[in-house]
Amino acid sequence: MQHKLIVLLLVTLVVIVGCANPDKKLSSDKTNQQPLTDIERGRYMVKDMGCNDCHTPDYMVKRGNIPEEDWLIGSTLGFRGSLGTTYPTNLRLLLNNISEEEWVALAKQMREGSPMTWVMLRKASDQDLRAVYAYVKYLGPKGVPAPNLLPPEVKPTTQYIDNPGPH
Repeated sequence: MQHKLIVLLLVTLVVIVGCANPDKKLSSDKTNQQPLTDIERGRYMVKDMGCNDCHTPDYMVKRGNIPEEDWLIGSTLGFRGSLGTTYPTNLRLLLNNISEEEWVALAKQMREGSPMTWVMLRKASDQDLRAVYAYVKYLGPKGVPAPNLLPPEVKPTTQYIDNPGPH
């Protein structure tokens, strides 16, 4: 039953993200509105792009009711497809171990075939990607690295979802 709930939640996420407008830009030019700081903009982008859906354990199950200090720590829930089993990266550790320039380059080269929302990252402006970097650095390192990619012929020992399509 729990596996069916996870699959249902994943399908719902795919539909929601598929309907999102990846070209949507954050506007801060309203006359009485203060410009957002990089950290505020980064927080907005993390929420808008759905990063927490996979990179924060139980975020979807708890409908986003996860303390911000626990966001983006990766997950041991695997996504098993034709490329093998992938795990949501602990972004808090990753971004605290690479430079802003390395992050922007990495985000721009996300690969097809991954369950990652690579389309949204590749289309994000450098300014938005830098804001995400600033926000994750603001959160600081936390947690442990996610498990490594498993080849297609290896069955994971962690919980996993079979054949998710990219979202």
